[in-house]
Amino acid sequence: MKVQSSLLTAAGIGVTLLCLLGVSWIGSAGAFLNLLTPLAAAYLSMRFGLRSGIVVVAVTSALLLQLATTYTLLAYFGIFGVGSLLLPLFLRQRLPWDRAVLYATVGSTIVTAVLMLLAVAAAGINFQTLIDQMIQVEVEQAMQIYRDTGFSDSQLQNMQQIIDGLAGFIGKSFYGLYLASILVVQTFCLLLLQRLKGNWYQISGTPFASWRLPSGLIWVLIAAGFTLLVPVEAVSLIGRNLLVVLLPLYFLQGMAVVNSFLQKKPYPPLVKGLIYLLLLILNPLPIIITCAGVFDLWIDFRRPRQKKI
Repeated sequence: MKVQSSLLTAAGIGVTLLCLLGVSWIGSAGAFLNLLTPLAAAYLSMRFGLRSGIVVVAVTSALLLQLATTYTLLAYFGIFGVGSLLLPLFLRQRLPWDRAVLYATVGSTIVTAVLMLLAVAAAGINFQTLIDQMIQVEVEQAMQIYRDTGFSDSQLQNMQQIIDGLAGFIGKSFYGLYLASILVVQTFCLLLLQRLKGNWYQISGTPFASWRLPSGLIWVLIAAGFTLLVPVEAVSLIGRNLLVVLLPLYFLQGMAVVNSFLQKKPYPPLVKGLIYLLLLILNPLPIIITCAGVFDLWIDFRRPRQKKI
């Protein structure tokens, strides 16, 4: 068992580096690998204990000091590294999976905030300047990918305009987007841990098909929406960041509604997987699913319906 743990830990370090640096190493096709970055450390922590996960995170961080920029190291540790240890820590304590995801997200956010404050103090710049620099790094990386892909000059100009507009939105919604990105990463990691658990470990909590958000949260969503109408930048900024965090949560509740319906259908797993994929990527289905999550509070789509005679 110890030899197996050591071999899998070594493999986990390689997989983590590949997922994190996939965009740089294999181009735009590797962008989706970023979501898999915390999986190796989290899975090893669930299966063999937290010591294996700590080794993966520590060695990966040390290698990143040699292979990548300080920004990449901070991004890895804040978004992926800390959460890949906190999530299995809470799951191993038999906390419900939704609470474990919440605590891991909050913990990762706090650690990231501390790291960014230290970076600001070391660089002698203000916090907003650091954020602008981080966004600019992402913009330059995105444009470099399009250049390497072979886009024409006119196409590159169009993409530059689109990316600049997106960068402006990110700048105004940075805090909410950052929190939402950590939440998405933790949720996706939990999903994969559930699929890989076998007989190695157990994950506690409400079945996803029955899961729903606290009912009172809907009023926060409504209030956040109304703040966008307030002609005060500070107020609308708060509302915009709240919406960026809350809407993915209600999308997740909408997916729980879909999951409850699909469990009643004898579809093969491949067909169900394709349905979930389409709901994620095919416009405007994500919007419809989010609306289903919102209105589930009043309509209760999962309530058993009596058949009319």
